[in-house]
Amino acid sequence: MRELLARPGQELYDHLMQVGDRAAGFAAAFDAVSFALLAGQLHDLGKAESEFQKRIHTDDREGLKEPHAHHGAALALSQTPPIWPVALAINGHHAGLHNRGDVDAKRGRYLQPALNCLSRLSEGSSELPLVFPSALPKWLAALPFDSRRMSEGWLAVDLFTRFLFSALIDADRLDSEECERGRDASLACRRWPEFKPEELLGTLRTVLDRRSESARTELTASEVVQDVRNEVGRLCLEAASSPRGVQTLTVPTGGGKTLASVLFALAHAAHHGRTDPGARPFRRIILVIPYLNIIQQTAQELRTIFGDEWILEHHSQAEERDRDSLKKELDDDQADALTIRRRLAAENWDAPIIVTTSAQFFGSLFSRRPSAARKLHNICQSVVIFDEVQTLPPLLLQPLLNVLGELASSSRPYGCSLVFCTATQPALNISDDLPCGLKDVKPIVPPAVAVDHFVKLSRVDYCWPEDAERLTWDDLAAQVVSLRPDQTLVIVNTRQSARHLHAAVERALGGSRDGLFHLSTWMTPAHRLEVLDEVRRRLAFANVKHGRERCILVSTQCIEAGVDVDFPHVWREFAPYDAIVQAAGRCNRNGLLPILSDDPKRGQVRVFRGAQAKLPDGLYRAAVSQTELLRRMHLGDPTDPRSFEKYFRLLYQLSVPDECLVQRERAQLRFAQVDDRFKFIDDESFSALVLRQKIDDRSQETPAFEILRRAQGRKFFIREDWRLFQPYIVNLPWHARARSPYKESLSPTFDTDQGMFLWTGGYSGGLSGTGITFEGLSPEEGIV
Repeated sequence: MRELLARPGQELYDHLMQVGDRAAGFAAAFDAVSFALLAGQLHDLGKAESEFQKRIHTDDREGLKEPHAHHGAALALSQTPPIWPVALAINGHHAGLHNRGDVDAKRGRYLQPALNCLSRLSEGSSELPLVFPSALPKWLAALPFDSRRMSEGWLAVDLFTRFLFSALIDADRLDSEECERGRDASLACRRWPEFKPEELLGTLRTVLDRRSESARTELTASEVVQDVRNEVGRLCLEAASSPRGVQTLTVPTGGGKTLASVLFALAHAAHHGRTDPGARPFRRIILVIPYLNIIQQTAQELRTIFGDEWILEHHSQAEERDRDSLKKELDDDQADALTIRRRLAAENWDAPIIVTTSAQFFGSLFSRRPSAARKLHNICQSVVIFDEVQTLPPLLLQPLLNVLGELASSSRPYGCSLVFCTATQPALNISDDLPCGLKDVKPIVPPAVAVDHFVKLSRVDYCWPEDAERLTWDDLAAQVVSLRPDQTLVIVNTRQSARHLHAAVERALGGSRDGLFHLSTWMTPAHRLEVLDEVRRRLAFANVKHGRERCILVSTQCIEAGVDVDFPHVWREFAPYDAIVQAAGRCNRNGLLPILSDDPKRGQVRVFRGAQAKLPDGLYRAAVSQTELLRRMHLGDPTDPRSFEKYFRLLYQLSVPDECLVQRERAQLRFAQVDDRFKFIDDESFSALVLRQKIDDRSQETPAFEILRRAQGRKFFIREDWRLFQPYIVNLPWHARARSPYKESLSPTFDTDQGMFLWTGGYSGGLSGTGITFEGLSPEEGIV
């Protein structure tokens, strides 16, 4: 009898055992070793079918294409009681998690074939050492399960299944990758160093001490700002000994919260590593950030401090499969070699420090797709930092907070600590206004101290518009160019408005773009960093004290949270309360205006309404209405952090639904419906790779051109390609592929199933560039 193969060159028995062992190792992080071991040993059981073996031995010339993922699932469901998490994970390990009802419908048909496959395996090699665990882990079985599927147990099963699924997917892909690597050296994994919090903490403390001393001697920040930053750092170190759970870090803009949160995370991980020798140690830090520009800034900062080998920056949507090509992924038997290699390229977050987007983090937690879920098991035993947490979408707070509560609960095995960072802290703890809120939320900075910090770091004056006051772009541009000093940031709500205002300012400057800059997500990440570096150079104290260079930056809201720039003037189009206050954080950020000039002594923040801008319907309009209400009630005091809690309570009363369809589908274990309903970003997007740009009327290639050329010679993309592509990608709305003015400037890559396009239209690069250009009018859009 011919040997049973999983793929050419690998015996099926060896593959099942290796995947089982590896999956069990991953699942040890959430106490699911026996479940993952069984899932790994059974996941490809159907490959012992004679038709599949014909295909393997004849290079697909003989044999029928039949599914093989149902066999192991049927065996798991044949137990009494059925082991549903294992069955669901096995059944979905190629085509994605299926609904419980769909999996249940196949168990009768595939049980006998599964038993036959076990018999063939035992004839051809050693018998699989199968051990069937209980239906659920003890901690999970002890939770309440009601017949209406409304109790917490059902939702906990959903999350546990996703983590088990993740462990199986990563184990299977890594085993396949090792087999492929023997034939193709380019598939070699990137090896990350072991997470060493004590060592990293020492490095960070040294850097922070050096920067603090430098700030005082070189006057890059006022003494008041430095005192607050130092006190926040001290409080983070003191709070590091707290138990695992949920913490808030409320720090006024410019107070150094991002590095302070990393300081807490490393000290927290180091403390528990020292004092809890019997407990599972923390394995990594994950920074979850809403905006790409903050990710780039944060990742660059962390690389400077720790070195590139510690940091994984993961935000590209390029690896997400095209919707149409996903339909082909019904079963692995229909997958070709390129499809298999694409799967191997999905990130699994095995680095010590991860910097990623909110959409990537939460999208993975609610996705049914293997490539998205692969990373989940590596979230366990992590300190997860949520920067600018106020950006969480209110319509999804029920599922978001439920999952976060599970990850941080001491009665669950996931072992996470969560840190919610922002200057505008929302009210996410459980209350009458937010019954789905989190329990036992502890502040790192005591509330009274936070109030004192906000008062000390009050560095700006606000000017609000009259109710009927509206400014045209030309009127606004004229006022901006007349300001002195000639350094102003203007933030508008859409990319289209940014283009119109940028053009109006250029006209007001007599056609000159000297000192005029633009920032939006119609620019690649690398381009935005280039512009921001020049903006920071012009604003830097060392340059400003010898005379200010013109620096007028027109931007969308991509700059207003977490981006380290310091303007004397900030103008902000009318927006929700937290957005206005975040914009003000870019004004007199370091408190140096009293040193630099006689007038103004304080930063000037002007809120305006654009005559040519429309306020979008829906949640954004509701948030603006609550901002107006807060002002009329005289509760909108940006120097008081308690005002943000009042604002968010008002907003959540209006916008958090009483019933959430995502939660209902999760409780029914309907993974397909959850995937469809969970939309962290309203407008789905795809990735366009920019290969050429025009700078000063000269056309030149971007570095992406050479990266693509190498991949084209290989005929498929690997993980490192996606990492290298990220700086040269623009994300565009999904519907744009077939509409003007986008469709005329898009073409597919050589791998048409991959869901990434090439931008073949114009691209205005360089310091005065505005990014992708359109023939005719730019597209209409809502709030970015």
